[in-house]
Amino acid sequence: MAAVFLLAWAPRLALALAFLGLRIGLDDMYQYDMLGLSLARGNGYRWYQRDYVQRLQAYIHANYEVDLPPESVPEEGYLTVFRAPGYPVLLALIYRVVGEADRLAAVRLVQSALGALLAPLTVVLARRLRLPSRAALLAGIVVALYPILWMYPIGLGSENLFLLLTLAGVTLLLWAGDDRSPGSAIAAGIVLAGAALSRGVLALFLVFGGWWLVRRAGWRCGLLFSLAAAALIGPWAVRNSQVLGRPAFIENSLGYNLFVGYHPQGDGGFVAEVGLIPTRFMDDGERDRWTFEQALGFMRDDPGRALALLPRRLAYLVGFESRELTFFYSSNLFGPIPTLPLTLAYLWLVLPWVAVAAAAPFGLAAAKDRPSRDLTLLLVAATLIAYVPVLAEPRFHIPLVPFLAPYAACVWLRPSSLLPSRFGGSRRATALALAAFLMLIALWSWDFARQAPKLASVLSPGGNNLRLDY
Repeated sequence: MAAVFLLAWAPRLALALAFLGLRIGLDDMYQYDMLGLSLARGNGYRWYQRDYVQRLQAYIHANYEVDLPPESVPEEGYLTVFRAPGYPVLLALIYRVVGEADRLAAVRLVQSALGALLAPLTVVLARRLRLPSRAALLAGIVVALYPILWMYPIGLGSENLFLLLTLAGVTLLLWAGDDRSPGSAIAAGIVLAGAALSRGVLALFLVFGGWWLVRRAGWRCGLLFSLAAAALIGPWAVRNSQVLGRPAFIENSLGYNLFVGYHPQGDGGFVAEVGLIPTRFMDDGERDRWTFEQALGFMRDDPGRALALLPRRLAYLVGFESRELTFFYSSNLFGPIPTLPLTLAYLWLVLPWVAVAAAAPFGLAAAKDRPSRDLTLLLVAATLIAYVPVLAEPRFHIPLVPFLAPYAACVWLRPSSLLPSRFGGSRRATALALAAFLMLIALWSWDFARQAPKLASVLSPGGNNLRLDY
């Protein structure tokens, strides 16, 4: 386990050290930094503080459709309910310890260690799923060396906390299903609630997880799990409701995401030009109402297009993890790179997900521990339900990698198990696995054809100066 951790930490730490002094960019990172600073200063959950807006005047003027002079902004910023609080709380803790001057460097170092913990935790998860020891170890190595996961510690993003809490919480939930202990059920509820407070999209899985635990360990454990989760989430929902003056939950970004996802000038995914339109509203409640009304209008005006966006979003969700390469390289972060090594870098980023996602359905179908397998499928289902009807991007499937990798590893270690005569699953499971595999091939083919012109431009000479949108 220590070796797996060190294998995972070495590349993450190396990248964190290489980019230790890099300034942050992108709206998400600035907003998380604002929230972390506000909490660390004892000013509550606020963003767009006057001193921060003053420093970002040029950025705001260039990227936002709003005039925001610093003198018009409250000194401590605006109360907000737009983003989940979990990750800003982590930032605030780090900022309080190291101070504001060195905060970004400290965050990168801490996040490199948190990201490395995913690898040994994947081994623990695989053993809890009752998969072979060799498959568990291989899955941990896959997560340790998964290239996109190396990059998250460099930036400020909720994934740095969300991935770890989700993996730990599901592992505890499996544990509670096995030992039927009240303590395990409560621990699972608290950790998964913490994950939901980092990204609200996990809230649906809390319902699925509670139902699974009731079936696995009885009503008592299921009730304790639910009460523990509600005890952690409830106070924040009450706070948000008081701020908005109406019932609210963990975050109120749903209207914004629906607006971007269904806008006539969009494509079902995140389009930067569309995402800037609602930034004219500084009030979270007003923005949420307006974006909801607009999104419902888009759906009513063209219901056929709204339905056609669903398979497109599914393709985005399972798509290739190449945006980081195309954005950062086209922003000239690395300078010009010859086509051949750049193409190899693209394949290095894309192929690990292809290998995991293509093999995992067959490993899931052949799994002997069906209840544990079913919990993984419930997490996949909750992810699909949360994103496909609203807004989807390839990075949203990253939390599933540690859960799919153990099942994929089983297939890699015993490819002969795919033969019909030796396949461990039922005929129905085999047919579903084959259908999932064929669907992935179709979605990947469509997504590659869609991205091919842009990818060819990026890989060509001068691609480092294209300045593509994120």
